[in-house]
Formats: sequence, C-alpha cells, structure tokens
Amino acid sequence: MDEAKLTAILESKGIIFPPSFYSKLSLYCELLSDWNKRMNLTAITEADAVYEKHFLDCLLLLENHDFANKRICDLGSGAGFPGMVLALALPDSEITLVDSTKKKFLFLEEIKKTLQIPNVKFHIGRAEEMDCFRDYFDVVTCRGFAALPIFLEVAAPLAKLNGLIVAMKGAKADEELLGAKNAIRALRLTYKGADRFLLPECGETRVELIFAKTGSTERKYPRLWKDIVERPL
Repeated sequence: MDEAKLTAILESKGIIFPPSFYSKLSLYCELLSDWNKRMNLTAITEADAVYEKHFLDCLLLLENHDFANKRICDLGSGAGFPGMVLALALPDSEITLVDSTKKKFLFLEEIKKTLQIPNVKFHIGRAEEMDCFRDYFDVVTCRGFAALPIFLEVAAPLAKLNGLIVAMKGAKADEELLGAKNAIRALRLTYKGADRFLLPECGETRVELIFAKTGSTERKYPRLWKDIVERPL
C-alpha cells in the first residue's frame, strides 16, 4: 500500500488529513526502517506493509470514534502504534505512550522531535505501577500488549469513569472476548461492541474491542504483574 491508496481509503471513510500529515507519515516510515537496523522495533519494515499494517490499522480507530481533545493512554507502545500515530493525527489530544523498554523511547523521542509532535508524552515503566494516573484517561488503547484479561486489568484503573478502553486484536478477538467475561465483570466494565475490518491488501482481520468503564475500579486492581499473569481474572 502506498500513500495515495492510504489517503483514498481514509477519505472514503471520512477521515481527512492535510498533505503535511502524509509527509510526516512518510518520514516516520523512513525513520522506522533506519532505526530497525539498530534495534528490534518491528518485524514489519517494508514501506507497503508499514502503510497498511501500521498506519492504516491505527488510523481506522478514528472512523467510528471522536478522540479529539481527549487524554489518551497507549499501553505497550513499542514503535509507537497506535499511540504515536494518534498523536500525529490528533494534535489537540494529549497522548501518553507507555512501555517498560527504555531503549524504545530513544526511537520515539526521535520521532517526536523530527516530526514535531508536541502533544505526546512518554512514561517509561510498568503499566500496573501507574497509580498517579488512576482515573485520568478518557481513552486507553493497546495493540499486541497482552491477552485481553491482562490488558483490561491494567487498563481499567487508568481510565476515568465512563472512559473507553480499546483493545486492538486480530482474528481471535472473539475467542479472547469469551475468555475475558470474568475480568469484564470484576473490573466493572461494559462491552460496547467491536469494529471489524479487513486490511485490503494482505487480507488480515482486525477487530477493535470497545469497553466502557461504567463503575469505579476496586483499589485491589491492578494486582502485582506476576499475579496478573499467573492468575488472570
């Protein structure tokens, strides 16, 4: 997928950006390829695949949701997907990228500086230890962070009451959803539905599972990471 096709797909869905936005995506792609030679950021490095599997995948979050002027937290940001792309797309929103791997933020700092993205912040550390951000974010996202019950346990305390939690998943999303019923109940979340689409060139399934925080999260959550992983809700 090239820039022209990405632009056409997004505009067909009512997602409109100026040419300068796409110029910055092009530079993002170049920097990702360059940095990936030095550190393992992503297995997807060919430009065609980056535009489809990273940029399009992330930007389709905006088709059915208005995330403008929101506080957004992206857990396990890695190379910046979806958080950094959302920060570029939503200049009036405050985006916090969270990852426990310090060296990845060297790349993200370069992206922030070179692409001039002032509305993005970084938190180096573990998501379950972010008590200072409890009940703070309008939206909490992740892509490939962890199994759904694990993600929900660390995400729910960070979301404000009536805030949204968005889990970006693949073809096994429905299976994960079935396995997360207890977590949804224990964390006082409400499942709001799923946005589903196929990536047009590779044909891969993408599913965005949407949850609302409709009750206050008990203080006992999140537990220690070893307990979250060993005994998922």
